[in-house]
Amino acid sequence: MRALAATSAARVAIVLAPGDGEGRALAERLAIRALTAEAADEGRAASVRAAVRAVAPDAAAILLALADQPFLEAADFEKLFAAFRAEPRGIVRARYGDQPGSPALFARAHFAELLELRGRDGGRAVIARHPELVRSISLAPDHGRDIDTPEDWPA
Repeated sequence: MRALAATSAARVAIVLAPGDGEGRALAERLAIRALTAEAADEGRAASVRAAVRAVAPDAAAILLALADQPFLEAADFEKLFAAFRAEPRGIVRARYGDQPGSPALFARAHFAELLELRGRDGGRAVIARHPELVRSISLAPDHGRDIDTPEDWPA
């Protein structure tokens, strides 16, 4: 979150489960907006919907990033933003070596589809429906690692 908060993004927010006081405290320390995924037990799609609903009316796009990718740097996010500014349509997503991944930036034209997501899908279904509109931006392979458990840290 710190890396994203240090970018040129107009607004940064984190989506939390109801009652996540620790997450809200962190958002406050970082001076970013905390949103609530009311149906958080449904899966990632609930967070996506909460984020899309909170986007400013004049925003051209939304960047969806995962909180469990602590190795991403502000420069990584800026590469995605620059690719979108160069061609402000479609979807821009990260690529780590030969693997596509998160984060992904979606043009406003895809917001309605993002609001229809359900379950564990964080946007992959939208990406799969529009392969001709997807641009992949290569980021350092180790920046895409995610940390899901305490055992992941030493690795």
